[in-house]
Amino acid sequence: MNKMKENLLLLHYCCHGNYHLVKKISTINPTFLSLSTLEEKHLIEQLKIPLKRARQIIYLLRNVSIEKLKEEYKNKNIHYVTIFDDDYPKLLKEIFDPPWILYYQGNSQYLSNTCLSVVGTRHPSEIVYRELTEILEPVVKSGITIVSGLAIGIDSMAHELTMKKKGRTIAVLGYGLDWVYPKSNEQLLNDIKHQHLVLTEYPPYVKPQRWQFPERNRIISGFSKATFVVEAQDKSGSLITADLAVQQNRDIFALPGRIFEVTSVGTNKLIQDGAKMILQAKDILEEYF
Repeated sequence: MNKMKENLLLLHYCCHGNYHLVKKISTINPTFLSLSTLEEKHLIEQLKIPLKRARQIIYLLRNVSIEKLKEEYKNKNIHYVTIFDDDYPKLLKEIFDPPWILYYQGNSQYLSNTCLSVVGTRHPSEIVYRELTEILEPVVKSGITIVSGLAIGIDSMAHELTMKKKGRTIAVLGYGLDWVYPKSNEQLLNDIKHQHLVLTEYPPYVKPQRWQFPERNRIISGFSKATFVVEAQDKSGSLITADLAVQQNRDIFALPGRIFEVTSVGTNKLIQDGAKMILQAKDILEEYF
């Protein structure tokens, strides 16, 4: 690992994986090669970073050893790929705000797979499992990797169905790899780590915080040519992911539902707004894959 990548790894740790903080610092230190010369006043006066945060960043930069950090990750079997690496996911690199670093556990070959992102409500309807199985099974068997966010509901369903059908799946977390959230998905998380791929833009120690999950959503949509929204209430977080996909110039697929079904309000609206209606696996496979 060259010095620029090492310094990015260190800075990323010191900024708690905050994309925007690292971006700010990169405007005055684009190669990350002179971190040792950074001072609080640079962060406060030039970048308008609050005093408390600036002081914390400088303290960590002065006191955290990059060698010990790399050793810690190695001992935890945590791997990482930076935006400067050749094996950084190509589609993800195209988005407006690609993560500086992806930390992962599992099969790194998945980083270059053809993917479909699948998202939806945390409170799915009774019938959707059957519908999703009918649609996803041929998609999975075609070799497409299913990307989702390990939340309860549709996310977990997508991961579990994919593994059940002997497919490949990627779980994108909104927190560091030292944590498990939700706790009810601990076994699922471990299964994906050991058999597939789990990744995050946050250093291992960063615990789950509410604001990190919308940030995570841009990675889910950015990984794939298209995002498939299965069920979503009005103002659902899944619609945020759909909006991000549109901003990233990716396509939206949506599963239609009954007009009185609360979990169909969001997906029906997406279809009205131009998302492709998905009624069978062929609708996905013939379009892009």
